[in-house]
Amino acid sequence: MKRVLYWTLLSGMLLVSSISCAQERTVFFNASRVLMDSLWDAPEEPVVKGIIEFYKPEMDRLMQQVVGYTEYEMRSGRPESLLSNFAADQIFEYGKEHSDKDVDFALTNFGGLRASLPKGEVKRYDIYSIFPFENYLVYADVPGTAVRELFESFAENRVEAFSYNVKLEITDGMLKDVLIDGVQVDPYKTYRIVTIDFLLGGGDNVRALKKSENVDQAGILLRDAIFYRIDKISSSGKPISSSITNRVVIE
Repeated sequence: MKRVLYWTLLSGMLLVSSISCAQERTVFFNASRVLMDSLWDAPEEPVVKGIIEFYKPEMDRLMQQVVGYTEYEMRSGRPESLLSNFAADQIFEYGKEHSDKDVDFALTNFGGLRASLPKGEVKRYDIYSIFPFENYLVYADVPGTAVRELFESFAENRVEAFSYNVKLEITDGMLKDVLIDGVQVDPYKTYRIVTIDFLLGGGDNVRALKKSENVDQAGILLRDAIFYRIDKISSSGKPISSSITNRVVIE
């Protein structure tokens, strides 16, 4: 018993000492980028190679399909950009068309936009490159107090992309004003929004949306909703377009 007790006490002392030393230790490390090229292909797995070679021709054909046309390149960048405005606005238009309730505004995140939209022919591959994640559209009711909190967090931290009918004014890193359809946010009103499930779960620190209620699944991936909207635009003979609307004003 004494030996067990002595060993327990000694182990505890060593553990405390180890923790203490670890807290005071300075760690240095070096990092470098590793080019993922053909060097990493060997040894080649024949079964995997066969599967890829079987599906690749058809996949290449599908990805090279032209789905639309744009007269200028669209890039993404805060606080507002052609590509982010395009994404948020098309989500809004899709939401308004497919929801059985009025939708007040749309919201998505900059982190989900992973490439630029090229000038000229827009191929299916381009849309997959921009929207590579399996994010689903969702509808949700958000209390006015939480909507106010949402835009306050944008002012204090970083903005995300929202639809053209919202105007956000920021002064010295603080929320000055936010208007939805030209009207200030009503704390007693419940707002119906369309967004992605990633943000609704608090992703990218958008915690205010965790207070949402009556969540309805739209049943469609963000990427597929964008394809739907592009098809409608292209079918009408119009180019894919976007504009800077000064929906975010920073002073």
